Amino acid sequence: MRRRGKRLLALALAGVMAASALTGCEKIEDTKAASGNTTAAKAADEGKAGEQPGAGETQKEAAGDKAGENAAGENAAGGNAASAPEEQWAVDAGLYEDESSDELYKKALDEEGGKVVIYSISSRMAKVKASFEEDYPGMTLEVYDINANDMSTKLSTEYNSGIRTADVIHSKEQTGDYMINFFNKGILHNYQPESIYKNVNQEYLKDMTPLYFETDWWFYNTGIYTETPITNWWDVTKPEWKGSFVLQNPIGTVSYMALFTTMVEHADEMAEAYKACYGEDIVLADDEPTAAHAWMKRVLENDPVIFDSNNEVIQSVGEGKESKLIGYTPSSKYRERADKGWNIESEPLKMEPVSGVAFMNFVAVVNEAPHPNGAKLLIRYLLGGEDGNGNGIKPFNTIGGWPVRPETTPAEGNIPLEDMKLWMINYDFVYKNLQDVQDYWYQFR
Repeated sequence: MRRRGKRLLALALAGVMAASALTGCEKIEDTKAASGNTTAAKAADEGKAGEQPGAGETQKEAAGDKAGENAAGENAAGGNAASAPEEQWAVDAGLYEDESSDELYKKALDEEGGKVVIYSISSRMAKVKASFEEDYPGMTLEVYDINANDMSTKLSTEYNSGIRTADVIHSKEQTGDYMINFFNKGILHNYQPESIYKNVNQEYLKDMTPLYFETDWWFYNTGIYTETPITNWWDVTKPEWKGSFVLQNPIGTVSYMALFTTMVEHADEMAEAYKACYGEDIVLADDEPTAAHAWMKRVLENDPVIFDSNNEVIQSVGEGKESKLIGYTPSSKYRERADKGWNIESEPLKMEPVSGVAFMNFVAVVNEAPHPNGAKLLIRYLLGGEDGNGNGIKPFNTIGGWPVRPETTPAEGNIPLEDMKLWMINYDFVYKNLQDVQDYWYQFR
């Protein structure tokens, strides 16, 4: 396996991530100066306006049920429900109320000094800072840009140390970690006002407060290829692709390991895809428990180019017009076609057995947040405000990103989420099996 950039060692990784949790975030000071295959389709169909009760009703009912309860419940993944003090804080902070943005704006200024702090995995939050402060004079949005792989560790370390800095978290659920270790323990709270979420698919609202979905795509260079050179995940195990495809280092990249673990859950489909690719049934070696494991091992045998970041992946594929490499990286990187002029394209509708998995970007209020009214105002803003098309959602409403509100006008040229064949993540399965899958990958790296 060829590697470019820094090589990550498994033992060093834990130390790096722990250090990153304490220091690995960048505060954005002044953005004005710098400014199952059918599951996704079924869920999208079920999410049409008027076909389910409002999110606000669900939350208010939950508030009435939970406010006086103790922490006895468990969910399907085995996590503990929020204890009474955390739940009472959510009630007192008005997280189950549906106040207007104007009401929250006034409260944030009068009661909290107009400040709100967000930890975000996206550099695009800098654009939100600029527009938020312009649209709400007197408000200050403090943004910390934190790597997705470090966010949960940083949040846990701070919270358990009694530090209450962040009001809002914007991250991506990929493994069940947030659901089981943060939401179920009352460290993070949902805020789903009916006026914002009433038309959103209720399946998306069960565990977290969704902002938008994204996935990963195989990209190619349009200077070399006139159409996608691969249509099956098994194509990259063929001799002609040896050393010619690019991945971000899966050791330490949660999204890749979540994908690989989901492949294991859908190993039968991977076996069917093998037959479609090679014209014969797969024969598993003794060290290949399933077709998904076989895919991982044979990919490694085919000498993938490994980079440390997804920015390096997309750049290696799209910069210039002579790169024969193909690369798998977040669908949102499609924006680099316009932003940086890179020659990239992707055709996820042609991929078998699926194009990838759907990752939910979520927002949440941190328990005991110093500025709860500012937090609620910001979340409403990020969801596009009252009509779903305000300035807060615009940086995330791009090709390769899918806002959850049906009121939000889709980005021009974007493929509808329900048109793609995607696996929806089974958080329980991934949470329980990811480490074994990572160990398997590491064994053959």
